[in-house]
Amino acid sequence: MASSETAATPSGPARGPDSPAASGGAAPAAVLAPARGGGTAAAIRAEWTKVRTLRSTLALLVGTFLASIGLALLSGVSVGNALAADNGRVRPDFHPVDSGFNIVWYTQLGLVAFGVLLISGEFGSGMIRVSLAAVPRRARLYLAKAGVCAAVTLPLAALTVVLSFLIDQAGLGEYGVGVDEPGVLRGMLLGAVYLTLIALLAFGMATAVRSTAVALGALYVFLFALSPLSQAVPGLKEAARYLPDKAGIQALKVGADADPALGPWGGILVVAGWTALALLAGWFAFRRREV
Repeated sequence: MASSETAATPSGPARGPDSPAASGGAAPAAVLAPARGGGTAAAIRAEWTKVRTLRSTLALLVGTFLASIGLALLSGVSVGNALAADNGRVRPDFHPVDSGFNIVWYTQLGLVAFGVLLISGEFGSGMIRVSLAAVPRRARLYLAKAGVCAAVTLPLAALTVVLSFLIDQAGLGEYGVGVDEPGVLRGMLLGAVYLTLIALLAFGMATAVRSTAVALGALYVFLFALSPLSQAVPGLKEAARYLPDKAGIQALKVGADADPALGPWGGILVVAGWTALALLAGWFAFRRREV
């Protein structure tokens, strides 16, 4: 008798609500064989192999890192020059710690794209059927993809946040601060956590809508238009602090822009709540829909 882990045998595909046969697709037995005995570890290895062998994914991650570092240098030097010239172009409540973490706002755009493409590309190409043939348990496949998303994003986010902060402070020159300044180490930690959570949120949303264009369009419109505009509307300003991007960025603030009511840890918990909702929405859609 075939086990519940078996996706297919030489005589034909296994049948079940989560099997590729039930979804209208199948994969060769040679592709399925490695997954039959590997379980979760094999699923994670397969997803990791996809990430590291796709040139577009690697280019996106490397480009995000390099762009963040370049913007940090540009920001630090330009603000440092403006402060030295005392030309009034810098806000009176300027805080160097906040300046060092402003790059997180731009870094998240690349990591949002990574979270979306990690799953939406397979829906668009039909490769999700092959993935389900190799890993017929949808919960296992979904968790493997989410786990790889977090495992790739967290170290990249940590490296980017730390280096961009240090480079920004170097560009500020005499106006910069060191890592021993209050709020810096906490900001580095929460910045990496925030970027990881926002990538997972994008992954969950992309799974729910199954479209690269829809997921990226909705997320970018939200980040660039709806969320900023919500703070300009008197009736929405108070509620806007609980939006995922506002709460996450507030978790990094230490100057006049810091939200004392929410606090840094409260802000990151708000983001975690939004991310959990997105992942649950993605899972329910992935479990119920045909592919």
